[in-house]
Amino acid sequence: MAKELAKEQQTTGTTLTTQTADGWALVADVSVPPAPRAVAVLGHAMMVDRRTMDRPRGQGLMSTLTEAGIAVLSFDLRGHGESGPNALDGARYSYDDFVRQDIPAMVAAARLRFPNLPVAVVGHSLTGHAAMIAAGLSPGTAPDAIVGLAPNLWAPRFEPSRRVRMKKSLALGAWAAMTAPRGSFDSRLFRMGVAPEPWSYVRGFLRFWLDDELISDDGCDDYVRALGEAELPVFVVSSANDRLLARPASVALFAAAMGRSRLSHRVLEGRGAPDHMGLVTDPGSRFLWREIAEWILALDVQHDQDVSDT
Repeated sequence: MAKELAKEQQTTGTTLTTQTADGWALVADVSVPPAPRAVAVLGHAMMVDRRTMDRPRGQGLMSTLTEAGIAVLSFDLRGHGESGPNALDGARYSYDDFVRQDIPAMVAAARLRFPNLPVAVVGHSLTGHAAMIAAGLSPGTAPDAIVGLAPNLWAPRFEPSRRVRMKKSLALGAWAAMTAPRGSFDSRLFRMGVAPEPWSYVRGFLRFWLDDELISDDGCDDYVRALGEAELPVFVVSSANDRLLARPASVALFAAAMGRSRLSHRVLEGRGAPDHMGLVTDPGSRFLWREIAEWILALDVQHDQDVSDT
């Protein structure tokens, strides 16, 4: 399966390009320590790209994992960074494409490159919750474990606060109103990110909220049910200073849907706790990145050691 999903994989220097089953080329940075003991597949949040996963450059999450002895493939999701084209260039994709196409291809690329090492997806926000859903939707292409940093799809069922539900409703309404007429949302205009998102993607998030259901665009897949089908170790992290996008209470409800998985939830608290993006961009989160590395290296997954760095 890994060979089928990543059959077009090409590596140039420290960059790898792999092709999804539907033909989209995904670009990743590759960092390999001597004698790696595990592999981490990194993925970013919406409206940004893979650069957020190693910030400051050479000292961020990606570099911290590599220093701990973990090989890393850090991907741009479709429509983001070097995995273009983007929404302003006419690209159209949906949340379903990340779940069904990108996540399986990213995991397959890691297994093809490092066939005898355990593979963990370390996903921030979008990649985190998409990987959690994909693991239940397609167990045969799932990683061995998932680290979800602020993973929380918005739906009323996952937001216990009436006040915050109102804020989220207003935010989604405004996002949709700005996106639908233009066909895309340029996050750069509002200093919210560097990557635009198409209406086909934004529309799905609005529908999740209005229906209070996480159903694929074609109606074939129930993503809440998929969460319940996943069976793997999952380490979820949220922060008390993430006050809207992925509040700890909301993350807890979302993650609780993974009833068959071995779940642990780490909540960062206190004045110095990072905000949503700070989980992966704030140098003060380095203690967390080291903790993630320790968790991955402690996984009880049966794989023969592969010390290849080719």
